[in-house]
Amino acid sequence: MLKTDRLNSFDVNIRNNTTALRINLNIDMTPSAKLVLNSNSTLDAYRGPLSSVQGAYSLAFNANPVDYAAVYPADATYGFPHIRFGYETKNSNNPYASIQAGYLERSRFATVNRVEYIQNWGAILKGLETRANVSLYKEAYYSTPFQTTPYQYRLADYNHQTGEHTLEQLTEGDKNLKVDPNGKVTEGETQVAGEFRVFYNGNWGDHTVSYTGLFNLSQRTTSTGRTLFSAIKNRNMGLSMRLSYGYKERYYLEGSFGYNGSERFAKHNRFGFFPSIGFSYMLSKEPFIANATGHWLSFLKVRASYGKVGNDGIGDAVTDNYTQNVGRYIYLENVGINSQDQYVIYSYANPTIQWEIAEQTNLGLEVTLFKGLLDFTVDFYEEIRHNILSSRTIVPASMGLGLYPFDNVGKVRSRGMDFSGKIQHAFSNDFWFILNGTATYNKSVFKEIEEAADKPEWQGKVGHDISQVVGYIAEGLFQSQEEIDRSPIQSGNYMPGDIRYRDVNGDGKISIDDAVHIGYPTEPRFVYGFNGTISYKRFEFNFAFQGASKRSLFIEPSSLSPFVNDRALLSAIWEDHWTPENMKANPLWPRLSTSSIITHNMEEARIGQETLRASTYFMREVKFLRCQSLELAYNLPTRWVEKIGLQRLKPYIRVNNPFLISDFDLWDVELGSSGFNYPIQRTYSVGINLSF
Repeated sequence: MLKTDRLNSFDVNIRNNTTALRINLNIDMTPSAKLVLNSNSTLDAYRGPLSSVQGAYSLAFNANPVDYAAVYPADATYGFPHIRFGYETKNSNNPYASIQAGYLERSRFATVNRVEYIQNWGAILKGLETRANVSLYKEAYYSTPFQTTPYQYRLADYNHQTGEHTLEQLTEGDKNLKVDPNGKVTEGETQVAGEFRVFYNGNWGDHTVSYTGLFNLSQRTTSTGRTLFSAIKNRNMGLSMRLSYGYKERYYLEGSFGYNGSERFAKHNRFGFFPSIGFSYMLSKEPFIANATGHWLSFLKVRASYGKVGNDGIGDAVTDNYTQNVGRYIYLENVGINSQDQYVIYSYANPTIQWEIAEQTNLGLEVTLFKGLLDFTVDFYEEIRHNILSSRTIVPASMGLGLYPFDNVGKVRSRGMDFSGKIQHAFSNDFWFILNGTATYNKSVFKEIEEAADKPEWQGKVGHDISQVVGYIAEGLFQSQEEIDRSPIQSGNYMPGDIRYRDVNGDGKISIDDAVHIGYPTEPRFVYGFNGTISYKRFEFNFAFQGASKRSLFIEPSSLSPFVNDRALLSAIWEDHWTPENMKANPLWPRLSTSSIITHNMEEARIGQETLRASTYFMREVKFLRCQSLELAYNLPTRWVEKIGLQRLKPYIRVNNPFLISDFDLWDVELGSSGFNYPIQRTYSVGINLSF
């Protein structure tokens, strides 16, 4: 929570209120017909500082704590009651002023309403049912900033003998709140959808049949559309069916398809057909297995499936070297107007662009042992995603194109494993435990992608992880001028104490051609978690953990460079940086400088046409295990609770995010590459669960 300055005439503290209304109504119209009405509405009202807490936190990290004070006391000249915010210059950033200079009011209203008609046709055909529904979703967002103009002062003089000080006013402020009409935000979205479903379930002796058919329509309208294309309603249509067959509760076969339409493609590519098929075998139902293993094997099922899924949500965030924007209708030419009121072509028309398609093969195993003591599910899968929208980079210059055109030229393969399991056991009625666990491993690599023909072969993306960084191999720091003189030429104003890079192609200079694939991907390959409950008599202990590994984190050195724009010096850098007295090969930081590190080591600038360039010097292969929550609860005796008209009463104490185990100790590894994001909070709570 924030503290409002006593001289402020308004409150900048954070208040967040939510009002919710939910109505569920079932109406039996006839013995075979039912009408279901559902309505859920929420109103969120927020009030807080103009600058977000996260933004102020970042400003505080980049503000020099000795250049100026957050506020100054009155001097002989400026004594009237107001807040005297401290600044070095008019352009300085005072995090305290950004919090106290005003407040923001915003509200969000959302409502979901659904009407469904259910008709059972059992009198005609047993197991047949139809459902038709219409839904309306509407959301509105409003935001209004109330702001003042901060009074800006700098310390002009200070008498150390008398303790008197003199202020210089940099900006005449205004304590009166004002509303900037251009700062108000009003947004809205409306979505209408309709569905018609057919269900059938039939049984004939050892045979079971199940059928589901679905036809759906949807339309979405937003208030943010400022151009012709963005203002047009979004519409989608789909038809899907699923048919499954079972025999003797042991063999199951299922087939399904989806026939979906999207407005984002040209007429001849607008609809896509996406089938799938699956098979499962309940081995534990076989007599020869049940008789031999029934005392320890409670359940065993194997399954296999193959299917296709279409994706029309492509192009929204696709950009290339020149920040191309594909636009909503990705088959049409995207033309806009720049800041100089000139027409600009952002992408060329391509009516051949199609749905992105994912083909997935899955093999699964479900097992339960010792009457439920242990059960787990494991799936092994391979997904081939093709028709990925990407820019064509091999284009003859004679075509005279100013942009790389987009097309379905990418292909990615993902292979992995999903695991979920549970162990549970009751030693007695008063002592039992449950332990749940999940684990996911995934590796996604490029199989096809169009790349520049003059790119070095070691920079090719095919066969490499899609989020793996292409960067430079750091070989330590230069220790002397003699070492610099006999080393390949690098970019920037470098000297002893700066980073030395490997000349991969041996041409005597460090250039973009020396970048190679380095480290693990930036997204973790392995993610796992576990949670559980231990109950003894009336006490309960609950815990939850989550972890990840097989991931590379690249520290962003330009965001940490001390003294740049009055940025503070991290204690970790002060304790471990290169000096003539500390000539370590790989300290945490190279030599200190008043300039950004990228002026000496331009290879650390994290820029590149296709991907951010970095180096192994600031690369860390990280893994972590976070304790998400710990909770201790006590169930009061039933005879006590019933006396006050309750069924159950359980007080508890809980702590969220109590600790983190990681091999990276500069900051919380989940905060990203600079660590200057708002930290993940540790919270403590005490509460009571009541049941009536």
